Amino acid sequence: MATSEFVYSQVVHPDEIRTFTLNPGVGTDRLEGSINHIQLPPFLSPTVSFSGDTRQQNTRAIRNTRRLLDIFEAHSHQSVESADFGGEIWPWKLFASSKRPRRRSIGGRQFVVEEPVLGFDCNRVEYTPRSYDALSYTWGDLQKTNEIAVDGQALGITRNLYMALVKLRSPTESRCLWIDAICIDQGNVQERNHQVQMMKRIFSTASSVIVWLGDSDGNVRDTLEMILKCSWSRGKKNLFNYPKEALQGLEELFKRTWWKRIWIIQEVVAARELVVLLGDTIFPWMMLVNLCRAIQVAEFLLHPMASMIRSCGYQKFTVLDHFRRNKAMPLVRFVHCTQDYQATDSRDKLYALLGMASDVTSDDIIPDYTKPVQEVFLDLVRFMVSNRYDLDIISSGRFVDSNSTTPSWLPDWRGLNTLRPLNSEEVGGHFYRASGNTHAVVDMAEFPSSLTAEGWMVDTITCFDDVIELAHVSPSTIQRWQSIAKENIDITMMSLFWRTIVMDKDHLGNQASVSFGRIFDDFIKRPDTIRSRLVQHFSDAVTRAVLGRRFFITKGGRMGLGPPEIQPKDQIAILKGCHVPLVLRQAGDYMIVIGEVYVSALMNGELVSELTEGRYGLDAVKLK
Repeated sequence: MATSEFVYSQVVHPDEIRTFTLNPGVGTDRLEGSINHIQLPPFLSPTVSFSGDTRQQNTRAIRNTRRLLDIFEAHSHQSVESADFGGEIWPWKLFASSKRPRRRSIGGRQFVVEEPVLGFDCNRVEYTPRSYDALSYTWGDLQKTNEIAVDGQALGITRNLYMALVKLRSPTESRCLWIDAICIDQGNVQERNHQVQMMKRIFSTASSVIVWLGDSDGNVRDTLEMILKCSWSRGKKNLFNYPKEALQGLEELFKRTWWKRIWIIQEVVAARELVVLLGDTIFPWMMLVNLCRAIQVAEFLLHPMASMIRSCGYQKFTVLDHFRRNKAMPLVRFVHCTQDYQATDSRDKLYALLGMASDVTSDDIIPDYTKPVQEVFLDLVRFMVSNRYDLDIISSGRFVDSNSTTPSWLPDWRGLNTLRPLNSEEVGGHFYRASGNTHAVVDMAEFPSSLTAEGWMVDTITCFDDVIELAHVSPSTIQRWQSIAKENIDITMMSLFWRTIVMDKDHLGNQASVSFGRIFDDFIKRPDTIRSRLVQHFSDAVTRAVLGRRFFITKGGRMGLGPPEIQPKDQIAILKGCHVPLVLRQAGDYMIVIGEVYVSALMNGELVSELTEGRYGLDAVKLK
């Protein structure tokens, strides 16, 4: 039994990390293990472990009748991957373990058919010298309520990590793991700074990354069975053929805190082989890909459970999987895309993204946990402006309180800005370019108390409507906006109304096509109960655009969507090097950033030639 508190031995070499060997055990056996020191090999970019996952699916619209659902069941085997075995580090297989009788009714006649019973195996291959698996999990409650024995000494860990180790422990084999709470001396800030810089290497060097999603209790137990069967070549692909409890468990699964932890993005992106631990079962990430494909096929069917699975939160997975497939993007875009992810330490809202950013190196921004959080983000603004001539980072700033000492243009790391950033689409989505290809010109003489940026004041807000706070926008609200617009703008600009209410993006975040706009009339005229799939897509695009925002009209006869704090006489500016317009408010000798705005006929560089040719006067805008 451990009698003293565990003391870390020093990490000496630049490429050195610790790994934790978890001893075998069962049941209530004490969790025990040992620490080893290894040096990482030179960094190699990871390969994706599911190359077939990017294929697109084409499915027919299916009506909700029993006969057609059976037809759908047969056809949808072509829409979902059905490999019955795979994995290199964690070889797995799906198979028929036995058969069981089941009664079926067809045409009023009763039949007894034999159905195969699913069997599933997944076991790790033997570890090679210096190989390890990395654990991706959430700390949960930070109180270290549990203990494990490390080299005969006691080490406190959180309850969630303790449960993960209990489930991960093998009864017969040792597990060699990298776990941040065990392998990094969290009380040593200098070591923590250094190890965070190595995080991408740690996860990409790992033989596999194991995602701990928690217990498979309650409805999630049925959901787990559905996940496995959905990927089986002989399993049902139509989700409505599974028990109600399995569908209800989807929301429970996707609401778990792991999905919103900022570090999971890098951990998932860097993984060479990715597996999920749910309860006692380890299965490949690819099976969640298959599950979400099945959800996307079923969510618009005319079925009483369709709306429930549609709102289960599976989009958290699809966004994460998109990051995994695309690997990297510019840092500021990453910051915008991950604004609603959470971190125990707010500095990690930046540091967790550095290893994936395509436009910064490890020497550009060095993690330093001795710096106050605000200073970390001030340094980010300074770096982007001075080294990249890019002002996009300030578009995530937002006015919160007139008495606040925090600059209005400083990126929000506290989660106060709940609006989806305008340029927050992942790679491939539509990206606004209101400022064209201009580079930021900024006077930093008074930084950080203020910064002075070159730009143009292009319009002024004159009137606006209520904030949209409902998750599903009523067509009557859009009809009211349409009436306001008709009274205040000309017929040419009015043709852009449908683009304004979706911010020129479809339900997937791509630039809205003309054909997508043709759905607008059906959206306005038809109630929710008889919406087609296409109308629902348009409704989704409206919701993702307007939620939390106000519709407004400008003095120049434009329409837009902006943050709730906008007021009449607020000015709309396009700053050099900032790809979205900002709404600014005069405050003495300074302007404060109220937030970013979508403005019709401004977002895609329509005014760039007029701006650069002098139609609008170039101003030095002093931002506080």
